[in-house]
Amino acid sequence: MNTDVAAQKALDRLAKVGFEKLAEDEKILAAVWTFESQVANRGLERYYTGSSSDMAFYVPTAFNAIGALQKARISTQANEAFGAGGPPGDRKTRRDRVRALGAEATRLFDALEREFYESPEDADDLLERYLNKKPSSGEESCASSP
Repeated sequence: MNTDVAAQKALDRLAKVGFEKLAEDEKILAAVWTFESQVANRGLERYYTGSSSDMAFYVPTAFNAIGALQKARISTQANEAFGAGGPPGDRKTRRDRVRALGAEATRLFDALEREFYESPEDADDLLERYLNKKPSSGEESCASSP
């Protein structure tokens, strides 16, 4: 299973049907892929201000599912910067909350980004292993569709 192709299929379906209608493996691919790429390229603060973080609530679950426990912890701690409810689901509200978080959250995000960059966990490898272990369920998903 090529994770690049599977992730692109998951992201395409996400755009068409929304997160809730994705199969579980598609949710995992979309959440991990967007977190990985956005944080690596833009950082946590900017991740949370973009539409990719609409799935931020699910990112720790996705990382846990593939065995990326350090990244699950990092994403959990980043989400907790928003309080008990985590990051707001609405992008505008989330963007306003990021701006209001202040210097303490910026320091936390900076520290978590350093951990993210230093993490030995390779999400591509872990996603590939996860997808290759999944039995084909016959339902429409990126792991079982042609």
